[in-house]
Amino acid sequence: MCLALSGCISIPTGSPTTAAVAPSGPHSYLDRLKATPVAKPTDTAAATELPQFVTESRNVACVFTSSRNGNLNQPWEPNNFSDSANAASPLIPVVNCELANYPEPAQADVQDTCAGTFKGYLGGTALLAPDKVSYGSCRAGVTAVEAAFGPAGTVSDAMAQLPVLADGAAMEAQGYRCAPMDDGVACANLSSGLGFFVAAQKYSLFGPGHAAATAAPPKPTTAPAG
Repeated sequence: MCLALSGCISIPTGSPTTAAVAPSGPHSYLDRLKATPVAKPTDTAAATELPQFVTESRNVACVFTSSRNGNLNQPWEPNNFSDSANAASPLIPVVNCELANYPEPAQADVQDTCAGTFKGYLGGTALLAPDKVSYGSCRAGVTAVEAAFGPAGTVSDAMAQLPVLADGAAMEAQGYRCAPMDDGVACANLSSGLGFFVAAQKYSLFGPGHAAATAAPPKPTTAPAG
């Protein structure tokens, strides 16, 4: 109470104003992919030029393509996709990503006996099909991206022409979406939630039949005090 005194001072009794901090809980790669805007509409895998990209670091390259009888329509290296023996097999839309630097596959993720030898199942590749996702494959040498952009790589004409997809943008085709993030690339079937994340130091498979994979939480944003 001020009584008869002059120059009374009002003293606030509420809590002091503090900066508001946005939640920083983990977000799944699928959620982040859905929130990433598509940089440019893409055609189907039957188009003359297959939708493809490389990251700014040149460590991951991906192509939206198709598989026939287990053989990829792979524009970066020779393969058996066009063999007449495969002509009667159905075309399956897939996303194939390859890396220049990559982790080894976990034993639980090894999906091939490599012609019964149980040797040569190496990391550096990720393949997403409508009902299956895998990391690693049987091979004797390096990946096409490793051969082009690795420490001893020689960039071919095909690899030199890959468009760069920057962080914050996505490429989408055939129901799949891929985007560079966390120094790697995440790809997923947006309908089923099946997908993968690959980077130089780590990878994860997520969706039906796989443990949920969460990405690094976004940096907190601080609102100005007012």
